[in-house]
Amino acid sequence: MLIVAFWISLALALLTVASAVVKAALEVESDNADKAETMSFVRMTLTGIFGVTIGQSLVPLAFAWWLTALVSVALMLTLLITSQLAARQFGHVKFGQRLLAMVEPGVRSLHMLFTPLSLPKEDEPEEFEQELIDSVEEFGETIIREIMVPRVDMATIRDDSTLEAAMQFFLKSGFSRLPVVGKTVDEVTGILYLKDLTRVLHEGDRKSSKRLVSEIVRKVVFMPESLPVDDLLQAMQSNSTHIAIVIDEYGGVAGLVTMEDVIEELVGEIADEYDEDENEVVQLDDGGYRVAARYSLEDLGELFELELDDEDVDSVGGLLAKQLGRLPLRGDEISFSGLNFKADRIEGRRKRLVSVLVHRDAELADAIEAFGAGEDE
Repeated sequence: MLIVAFWISLALALLTVASAVVKAALEVESDNADKAETMSFVRMTLTGIFGVTIGQSLVPLAFAWWLTALVSVALMLTLLITSQLAARQFGHVKFGQRLLAMVEPGVRSLHMLFTPLSLPKEDEPEEFEQELIDSVEEFGETIIREIMVPRVDMATIRDDSTLEAAMQFFLKSGFSRLPVVGKTVDEVTGILYLKDLTRVLHEGDRKSSKRLVSEIVRKVVFMPESLPVDDLLQAMQSNSTHIAIVIDEYGGVAGLVTMEDVIEELVGEIADEYDEDENEVVQLDDGGYRVAARYSLEDLGELFELELDDEDVDSVGGLLAKQLGRLPLRGDEISFSGLNFKADRIEGRRKRLVSVLVHRDAELADAIEAFGAGEDE
């Protein structure tokens, strides 16, 4: 009996040491981390069976129970230390790799068998995944008012505009769909699609460009601003549209909302493929500057040695929007405190202003030059 127990214990000890070496060999490559953890579980299991076998083999010798337990624990600790030393010695050398190659099929089988036991914890979600989960949980509580493009930022076109004028506006603004309005923004009569306009101009004759926008508009879909976003998504799907006009509680136009707004509510802002990082300030060869739309008026004044101040806005982009009374489009120009501002680059799905060209007003520049010449004399 003792001889059989000895050989079984010896076999278990050798398997324990081998599993420790294989585990160390697996840890060489990060892709095998799960399998290495499985082999660690196997090693501890074999060590436990080894201890039980030793304890059972000592029963016929009629030792005291505490002495049997002490011997078993001591031999288990010895085996653990020995296997750990063997893993450090042989796991990261050729011997460990050769042993891994020999037992790799068995390792895969053990991994499939013991994965639920050796990996009881699920991996923590990545930061983006967690943000997406949080967005989905909050999605049903969000209403249209929170994600819509406000009325003041809406780009619209009059229903009595010609198709030629509409095409120029599309090219200038960069939008692909535009609300068509009557005398005021509250009179939305339809939605003009760039692809419809392009098809009419391409397939028609020269007189097509003089047709009115109102002739080719599509039906507009209205949605209350208090509607939950998930209901909005279903309504857009049922109406086969990507854009809707948002109305307030009094029936007036509060803004517009698109399918992209809904998607961005889930995954965050979606950058356009042409978007680029904009430097705050770039000096131009003609003495002017290209500045970011978010650049402060105070800092811009320091560049031109002027005092620029507006009680309503703080940024260059905000100044353009205020002076124009609408969302700036590429090429729009204003004059303010002796400086000329020109909208330079428009980017993103919402066509936000990114950069502005700023030059001294010609009269101011001449005055400064004349003043400087007078001082030299």
